[in-house]
Amino acid sequence: MHIYETAMKRRTTRKFTQTPLPKQALLKLIDCARMTAYGANMQPLKFGIITAQNMLDEIFPHTKWAAYLENGSPQKGERPTAYIAIFADHRIKSGNCSVEAGAAGTVISLAAEEMGIGTCILGALQFDKLSALFGLSEEMELIQLIALGYPAQKCQAVTIKDSVKYYMNEDNVLCVPKRSMEEVLLFYKK
Repeated sequence: MHIYETAMKRRTTRKFTQTPLPKQALLKLIDCARMTAYGANMQPLKFGIITAQNMLDEIFPHTKWAAYLENGSPQKGERPTAYIAIFADHRIKSGNCSVEAGAAGTVISLAAEEMGIGTCILGALQFDKLSALFGLSEEMELIQLIALGYPAQKCQAVTIKDSVKYYMNEDNVLCVPKRSMEEVLLFYKK
């Protein structure tokens, strides 16, 4: 698969089968993320992989899902089978690391798509509770959490009409409105 095709196909997954992900696939995703672009090549990010059911159960209540959907949170039997936590190590870089985390999260999501793994980059988190759960030192900051698993729902991009709010269509497919090229391209100068 080419990167363009992967990017065009990738949609956020919010319902997962309960088939465990192979350890090697998760390690491969971290390997991709460590090779992403970093400002001044500082490489301040650290990663955690969570697959133990007791930890998955402890993390889930501290996450928020699919605000546009009534009942958008995955139910038991639909929840992620893994999380990748992205941390900033402030011993390496003292400032904001959200650009680096965004790049790493995107690379993880694209690589996962190529492997048939669904992802949901979670930013609506109870950071203080999760930081305590992970036992983070003051130098380590949780920036984002990526939910992973094999997709148990179909998602598709649709042309935006009246709203950016995603919705379920009559075939139970999650439709994600996207702005047209004409709307997002400001100029193309020759």
